[in-house]
Amino acid sequence: MSDARISCNEIDLFLSFRSPYSYLAFNRTCELSDRLGVKLNIRPVLPMVMRGLPVPPAKRKYILMDAAREARYHGIPFGRICDPLGRPIERGYSLLQYAEEEGRLREYCSAFMTSVWSKGVDAGTDMGLAKIVETAGLDWSKARIIVDNDDWRVQVEKNREDLTALGLWGVPSYRVGTAAIWGQDRLWAVEAALQHTTTPIVS
Repeated sequence: MSDARISCNEIDLFLSFRSPYSYLAFNRTCELSDRLGVKLNIRPVLPMVMRGLPVPPAKRKYILMDAAREARYHGIPFGRICDPLGRPIERGYSLLQYAEEEGRLREYCSAFMTSVWSKGVDAGTDMGLAKIVETAGLDWSKARIIVDNDDWRVQVEKNREDLTALGLWGVPSYRVGTAAIWGQDRLWAVEAALQHTTTPIVS
């Protein structure tokens, strides 16, 4: 592991709507980027199991237990869960471009993850997805016309390739300049990189 002086004014945030850690990190990352006046690039990837990576049952159980503990620590609502694995993820990602074009991408990502990780909303149904869309300040009558498209797949795959090139695989992960940082508990490292601190290439 080597050190490098980082000077950058952008954050690449790699996340997954199915990752409870992405949910726990998302709003806090938005707050950090706003506080420091840097651009936040939201870069979704498919969940690990949808990328063909094994997740043992014991690990899944531990992740939920640990995420609940972290949520309590940060005062973030958590626990009424409706797992969005599979079609709900695909439907959710199919509206990313629409949300970005409407200038509501942050709000949409936050609404989706908050809904499935703390409100028990089924994002795989029209009713559930409509609730998420409207919570984000978007128009379901417009979204329902374009939902279930495949336009998102190329960019999401590019995000995965870039994440892999950083030597990382899990989410949330961050890139700031040449610094690659993994974990919802590593926002301090993201901030250090943004503040031109000598930061490990991988933390």
